[in-house]
Amino acid sequence: MGRRTPLYSYHSEHAHLDSFAGFDMPIWYDGIMQEVMAVREDAGLFDISHMGRAIFRGADSGKYLDILTTNEISSLEPLQAKYTLMCDERGGILDDMIVCRLGEDSFMVVWNAANSEKNFRWAGVHKWEWDVEVELLTERSFMLAVQGPSAQRVLQPLCDAEIGGIKRFRGVNCRVSGTECLVTRTGYTGEDGFEIISNDAGKAEKVWAGILSAGAVPAGLGARDVLRLEAGLPLYGHDINEEHNPFEARLEFAVRLEKPEFIGKDALVGIARGGVEFKRTGIRMADRGIPREGFKISSGGKEIGRVTSGTYSPTVKAGIAMGYLKGALPCGTEASVDIRGREGRGIISDTPFYDETKFGFKRRVPA
Repeated sequence: MGRRTPLYSYHSEHAHLDSFAGFDMPIWYDGIMQEVMAVREDAGLFDISHMGRAIFRGADSGKYLDILTTNEISSLEPLQAKYTLMCDERGGILDDMIVCRLGEDSFMVVWNAANSEKNFRWAGVHKWEWDVEVELLTERSFMLAVQGPSAQRVLQPLCDAEIGGIKRFRGVNCRVSGTECLVTRTGYTGEDGFEIISNDAGKAEKVWAGILSAGAVPAGLGARDVLRLEAGLPLYGHDINEEHNPFEARLEFAVRLEKPEFIGKDALVGIARGGVEFKRTGIRMADRGIPREGFKISSGGKEIGRVTSGTYSPTVKAGIAMGYLKGALPCGTEASVDIRGREGRGIISDTPFYDETKFGFKRRVPA
């Protein structure tokens, strides 16, 4: 038996469960493909309470997070969030995360569930003499995500504050179904949406039920994985890890080399100057093949990389994948994927894989 979120009772009755990052989590309810399209076309509700949540408190908390991560954190305004990376001294990616400033001397960090304990230890080892304390909140809090073009319509009636005006990577403190929450607007599906975070784990079922009653469809981690891949978003342990740096992963937008100091800066400065041989790239299948992790990718008769994430996309109705490919191949270049001994024809593709004039957050809410 694995760890459980506060919503385990609901999931055990309505979903197919499996272990993920040590938690018994819902993988699907009525079907992964149906849940993907519910998010693309209407609104889906995810339990993401398994994700690691930590509070950094103290007079030096902002400066410390500047040292610990690649992006500039200390300049965040209250209830503003930012995507950032935590790298080791070689520039390898330890994790990606979102940091939100809660107050003058406090920040909430949301990181991947599988890395929660590792990240907590890493943060402790590097505190040195800084005036900062780090506290894990995962066990006594809950976190939900409402995603899709109807997310605002579904969630607004349950909130005692206006959420339509929340800008991208901003948040507001309000009551949701009578429960004190932080509502943010970041997302991991490529769609508009909101995250609901509360320190009152006992109210999780009430908030969950309220959002379902308002019209959201419950969605599991299977749909979440397909959605993030369709949007071209990397997942730690598959598309990013310590063996890859931000420039290979095409995450250099989250790296501020102009900062005076941060862990991994010297290595990343050298990598930026010298360039990289491999880059995370999208591939869309031109035939019926479904690429899977580890499958070999070739072009011109030569192996150029391996699939790191792959699936069938109900949005584009084709197999899609990401992988680290050698050389700067332009979009439209043909590439083949070895699908269990059969050569599947693919095309180098930009991400998101879907047409953003039809689907996608950028169409609906400016950044």
